[in-house]
Amino acid sequence: MEEYVVADLVKSSYIINAAILDPDGFIIAALPNNEKTKQLLSKLAEVQYVSDNSSQTTLIAEKMTIIINRLAKKHALVVGCESGSNLGFVRQTISLAVARLDGYLQSIKR
Repeated sequence: MEEYVVADLVKSSYIINAAILDPDGFIIAALPNNEKTKQLLSKLAEVQYVSDNSSQTTLIAEKMTIIINRLAKKHALVVGCESGSNLGFVRQTISLAVARLDGYLQSIKR
């Protein structure tokens, strides 16, 4: 299930990479599935663990915008999008993915 949600995110406009992390920060699913992407997204997800109780954190950099969402059972969704992306559209797309993932994560034993 996680792989399908990540694949749907990366297929959408503006989003170039996405990953789902478990509560320990290990990647469950990521696209593109390469070591560089996995290292980048897992390191950036650490911001969410030290940030306040907000459900979403956005990091805007020169080359990329990273959006990190808290998920059910202390999982995290990390999405990277192009600089200058339509963030409203991206956040709406992420919101749908978060709803799918939260329902799934709450229904499984992990």
